[in-house]
Amino acid sequence: MRTYHPKTLWILSFGQAWDTFSYFGTQTFLVLYLIHTFHVDRTTSYSIYGAYTALAFTMPILGGIVADRWIGSKHALIAGCLFTIVGNLMMLLQHQYLFCVGLAIVLTGTGLYKSNATNLVGLLYPKGDFRKESGFTWFYLAMNVGGTMAPLAYGFIAYTLGWNYVFLGSAIGIAIGGLWFVKNWHLFDNITQPTQKFRHYNISIYAVLLVACVLISLIFYFPHTINYVIGFIFFMSLLYLVMAIKKHQGTQRKSLIAAFILCFIGMFYFAAGLQTGSTITLFIQHEIQQGIVKMQLPGSTFNMLYCLFVVLLAPCVTFLWAKLKRKNILPSAPVKLVVGITLATLGIATFAFAATTKWVLLSVVIGYLLLSAGELVITPTAYTTISNLSPDGMKSTMMGCWLLFIAMGGYFSSILANAAHAAAVKFPLGHNIYFGVFAFIALFTFAVAIIVATLIPRLVRMMD
Repeated sequence: MRTYHPKTLWILSFGQAWDTFSYFGTQTFLVLYLIHTFHVDRTTSYSIYGAYTALAFTMPILGGIVADRWIGSKHALIAGCLFTIVGNLMMLLQHQYLFCVGLAIVLTGTGLYKSNATNLVGLLYPKGDFRKESGFTWFYLAMNVGGTMAPLAYGFIAYTLGWNYVFLGSAIGIAIGGLWFVKNWHLFDNITQPTQKFRHYNISIYAVLLVACVLISLIFYFPHTINYVIGFIFFMSLLYLVMAIKKHQGTQRKSLIAAFILCFIGMFYFAAGLQTGSTITLFIQHEIQQGIVKMQLPGSTFNMLYCLFVVLLAPCVTFLWAKLKRKNILPSAPVKLVVGITLATLGIATFAFAATTKWVLLSVVIGYLLLSAGELVITPTAYTTISNLSPDGMKSTMMGCWLLFIAMGGYFSSILANAAHAAAVKFPLGHNIYFGVFAFIALFTFAVAIIVATLIPRLVRMMD
């Protein structure tokens, strides 16, 4: 039994690290760059930031559809690299409309790259190969290495060379990853299916993608349309998924429904995990940067903890799953979902504890640790299960579906945060309102874990 991973895994992981570096770097500096360079007001900057974050996880479903129906995952991945490079170079020019177009092109490139790189990782291993989940864990580790390094590198480049040069750094990194993939193009020939049937549509598809970039750029240039457009994209994406699943019959339809349910359940984890960008950030600002601890630490110090813990814990999780597999006690995917959501519950509960103790800093670190552990349990499991359940012609699309539900989890996290804040005001649980906010979020997440736990037998049967 082989225990090593193919060289192609490290090629894809290296490229994904740079793609995530570009995404997280831009996400970290987008609001600051808009205000500093183009003097955009704060409210508009927040709206553009929200649209960028949502589209970064929505566009992969478009990338998956394009690959599955027309150009294949290999060509889609290279196209994603080219789009991301061109977009970053346009953002380098410090012209507001060109910046909006460049941001749209980067998002399109991310959509093409993210779902198809993930799909290719799944195709490296035959169905049932125990190495697949380990491979996805290493892939996810590389992704978070890029996410960890981005704020540091972008900050260094911005304050030494200039704000706009951060995008040049991303373009160079993506180019290096893409060139390594092209150099080893032949290694992927035996894991991807040719798309000769649609080959004559390739140029047209790229032209349509460029037109889509221009249209998306208008969202950023006219930010008052953002909520309507994002809602429309979400609705049409879900409608397409439902119609695509209905076209399949028998076992394939049952497997696709199971994969769709898995994506839906994952949304609730991210509704809790992505509190890192709202309630947790505000709590840290109030309690650590300005409050009882009185430590003036930059926000990026804590933003990096999430990705950093993923990097540190990934080898441990890989070792744990391998050991359980050898003992024939490896838990099923639904059980891992429950474990991941439970870890998120404990993480949020730890932040609630932090609001009532003098050990605030330690509690915050532990809270981030638990949230990161939960994501490490859920995400590689989701990638593996979706890859196994999805039939040929739907694999990249269903990977995009997972990322779409992450985006919806991000949106739902804001609804949950507002609801928890309102509940904490109406039913105060202590002198610190953040204790009530985190307590209500933890109770909601725990309720989700209980509900999913009761569905484990049915989910296991659907996934068999």
